Amino acid sequence: MKKIFMLCTALGTGLVLMLASCKKTGSLAYMGNATAGAVTASANKVVLDVSKMTVADTSILFTIKSASFGYDAAITNELQFDSVGDNWAKAVGVAMDAGASKLPYSTYKLNSLALKLGLPVNAAGQVLVRLKSTVSTVTVYSDPITLTVTPFSAASSVYVPGAYQGWSPAAADSLVSETSNGIYAGVINFTGSDFGFKITTAKNWTAAYGQGSTAGTVSLSGGNLTAPGNGGYLLTLNTDLLTLAYTPQWSVIGDAAGGWSTDTQMYLNKTNNSWYVTMKLTSDGTKTIKFRFKNDWGTNLGAGSGAGTLSSGGGNITIPATAAGGDNYTISINPTTLTYTLVKI
Repeated sequence: MKKIFMLCTALGTGLVLMLASCKKTGSLAYMGNATAGAVTASANKVVLDVSKMTVADTSILFTIKSASFGYDAAITNELQFDSVGDNWAKAVGVAMDAGASKLPYSTYKLNSLALKLGLPVNAAGQVLVRLKSTVSTVTVYSDPITLTVTPFSAASSVYVPGAYQGWSPAAADSLVSETSNGIYAGVINFTGSDFGFKITTAKNWTAAYGQGSTAGTVSLSGGNLTAPGNGGYLLTLNTDLLTLAYTPQWSVIGDAAGGWSTDTQMYLNKTNNSWYVTMKLTSDGTKTIKFRFKNDWGTNLGAGSGAGTLSSGGGNITIPATAAGGDNYTISINPTTLTYTLVKI
């Protein structure tokens, strides 16, 4: 009986020791401690050459040593890039193919990445790179390496032909991406009663974004897009996510301009960055207007300290008495110089 008891005790002790050597993180148990992998680069200093922008070159080659989790497992590897001082808060992740140990980066891709991370153009900046390895709920990170990268300016444009300008890609206004990161933005003045338009990748109809399958999306095979209405709208196109956003800019509002719940959008004068609109105002000599940004009272301009001046959050601007049916005015504002004009026409 004593021998049986001692045998059971020995077996129990062995089982406890076995369990003690088995680590558990989340729902995943693995033998021993996970060991992070490593990443190396073919160069630690890269000066990017704009002449290779469209060439299928390899400006830098990343090589990884995969992490170890103590047993055979399918590991998901991702290279993460970030600028120095960001503490990986806005890291850009690039997934690696299963089983791959190398990741080449072309001049175009590395330049776009550097600009997306905020590195200065034509100046050396630093990029941190690390390997993120994951099995189930367990993730380990390699020690980061530091690259010194000198990117070049890579601004690019897309074009917005539409009914407002006669459907001419060659003469259309543009949306600009300062870093060619796939995000293009610009103010387009939509006029008339037809608000249809498209976005072309060049000043021709070779490739054009139209309406996507849902609101706020675009497609290279879609029909015409439709602007919200008259006025200057900031268009933001994301060619990676295939999304398009419209943001109203400056507007006129007031009981002399149709009521305090109705904004009349203004147009951008791109030569001096002022905003203008011609509209009917109606007043008995006491009605007023103000100007606001994005159809929101968070940023609004009212009367300043002198004639024709504006101030942030200033008082209402009184409109002189008009004819019974109202009078037409050309109204302009300059949000930078905080001035405005009211010209009766």
